[in-house]
Amino acid sequence: MSTLEQQLLLLGMADLPIDTLIKKQLDQFITASSAHFDHVCQQRPNSTTIDLLLGFMTLHHQQAQQQWLHQQTAATKMQTVFNNTIGHDHAANFTHQDHNALLALTHLWLMVQGASGIDYSYSNEQAKTQSDLLLENEITTSPLQINPKLELLRCQFMQSYYLGKNHNKVKFSTRIKLLFRKV
Repeated sequence: MSTLEQQLLLLGMADLPIDTLIKKQLDQFITASSAHFDHVCQQRPNSTTIDLLLGFMTLHHQQAQQQWLHQQTAATKMQTVFNNTIGHDHAANFTHQDHNALLALTHLWLMVQGASGIDYSYSNEQAKTQSDLLLENEITTSPLQINPKLELLRCQFMQSYYLGKNHNKVKFSTRIKLLFRKV
């Protein structure tokens, strides 16, 4: 197991609110990026692992976001062709890799933000921004109404944030056991 995977698992990656497709995307990211993370750790031995992980995930999230923005128009046109030729139900089976990569990395990035103690309001703002970006072409409500899909995705992103934020909190049963050991 790589250092990157180990650190992400310690923060709660196994409990992220994601489906198997996004999990596969995370596994690909970890496989492709582990050597880079090891190099970063070697270059900055005086930095804490969580600080290095935050910088590392911020960099990769920004790259995924730029890639998605670059490909978004083409992906939207392609999805429209699928919708028109094979129908919306079957077209939903086709997903764009850059979309899934950004979705996966946003979950990781927000989880690491939570573990780093980043302010809730900033992370919530980023969760909203990423939800808007990822579902931009699926907005079907007026700007004054709350879009349930957008709100659901934002809430899932914030679940990831809280997973990271609560990663080092000791469970109640563990605290009780520790109390009895002291007595």
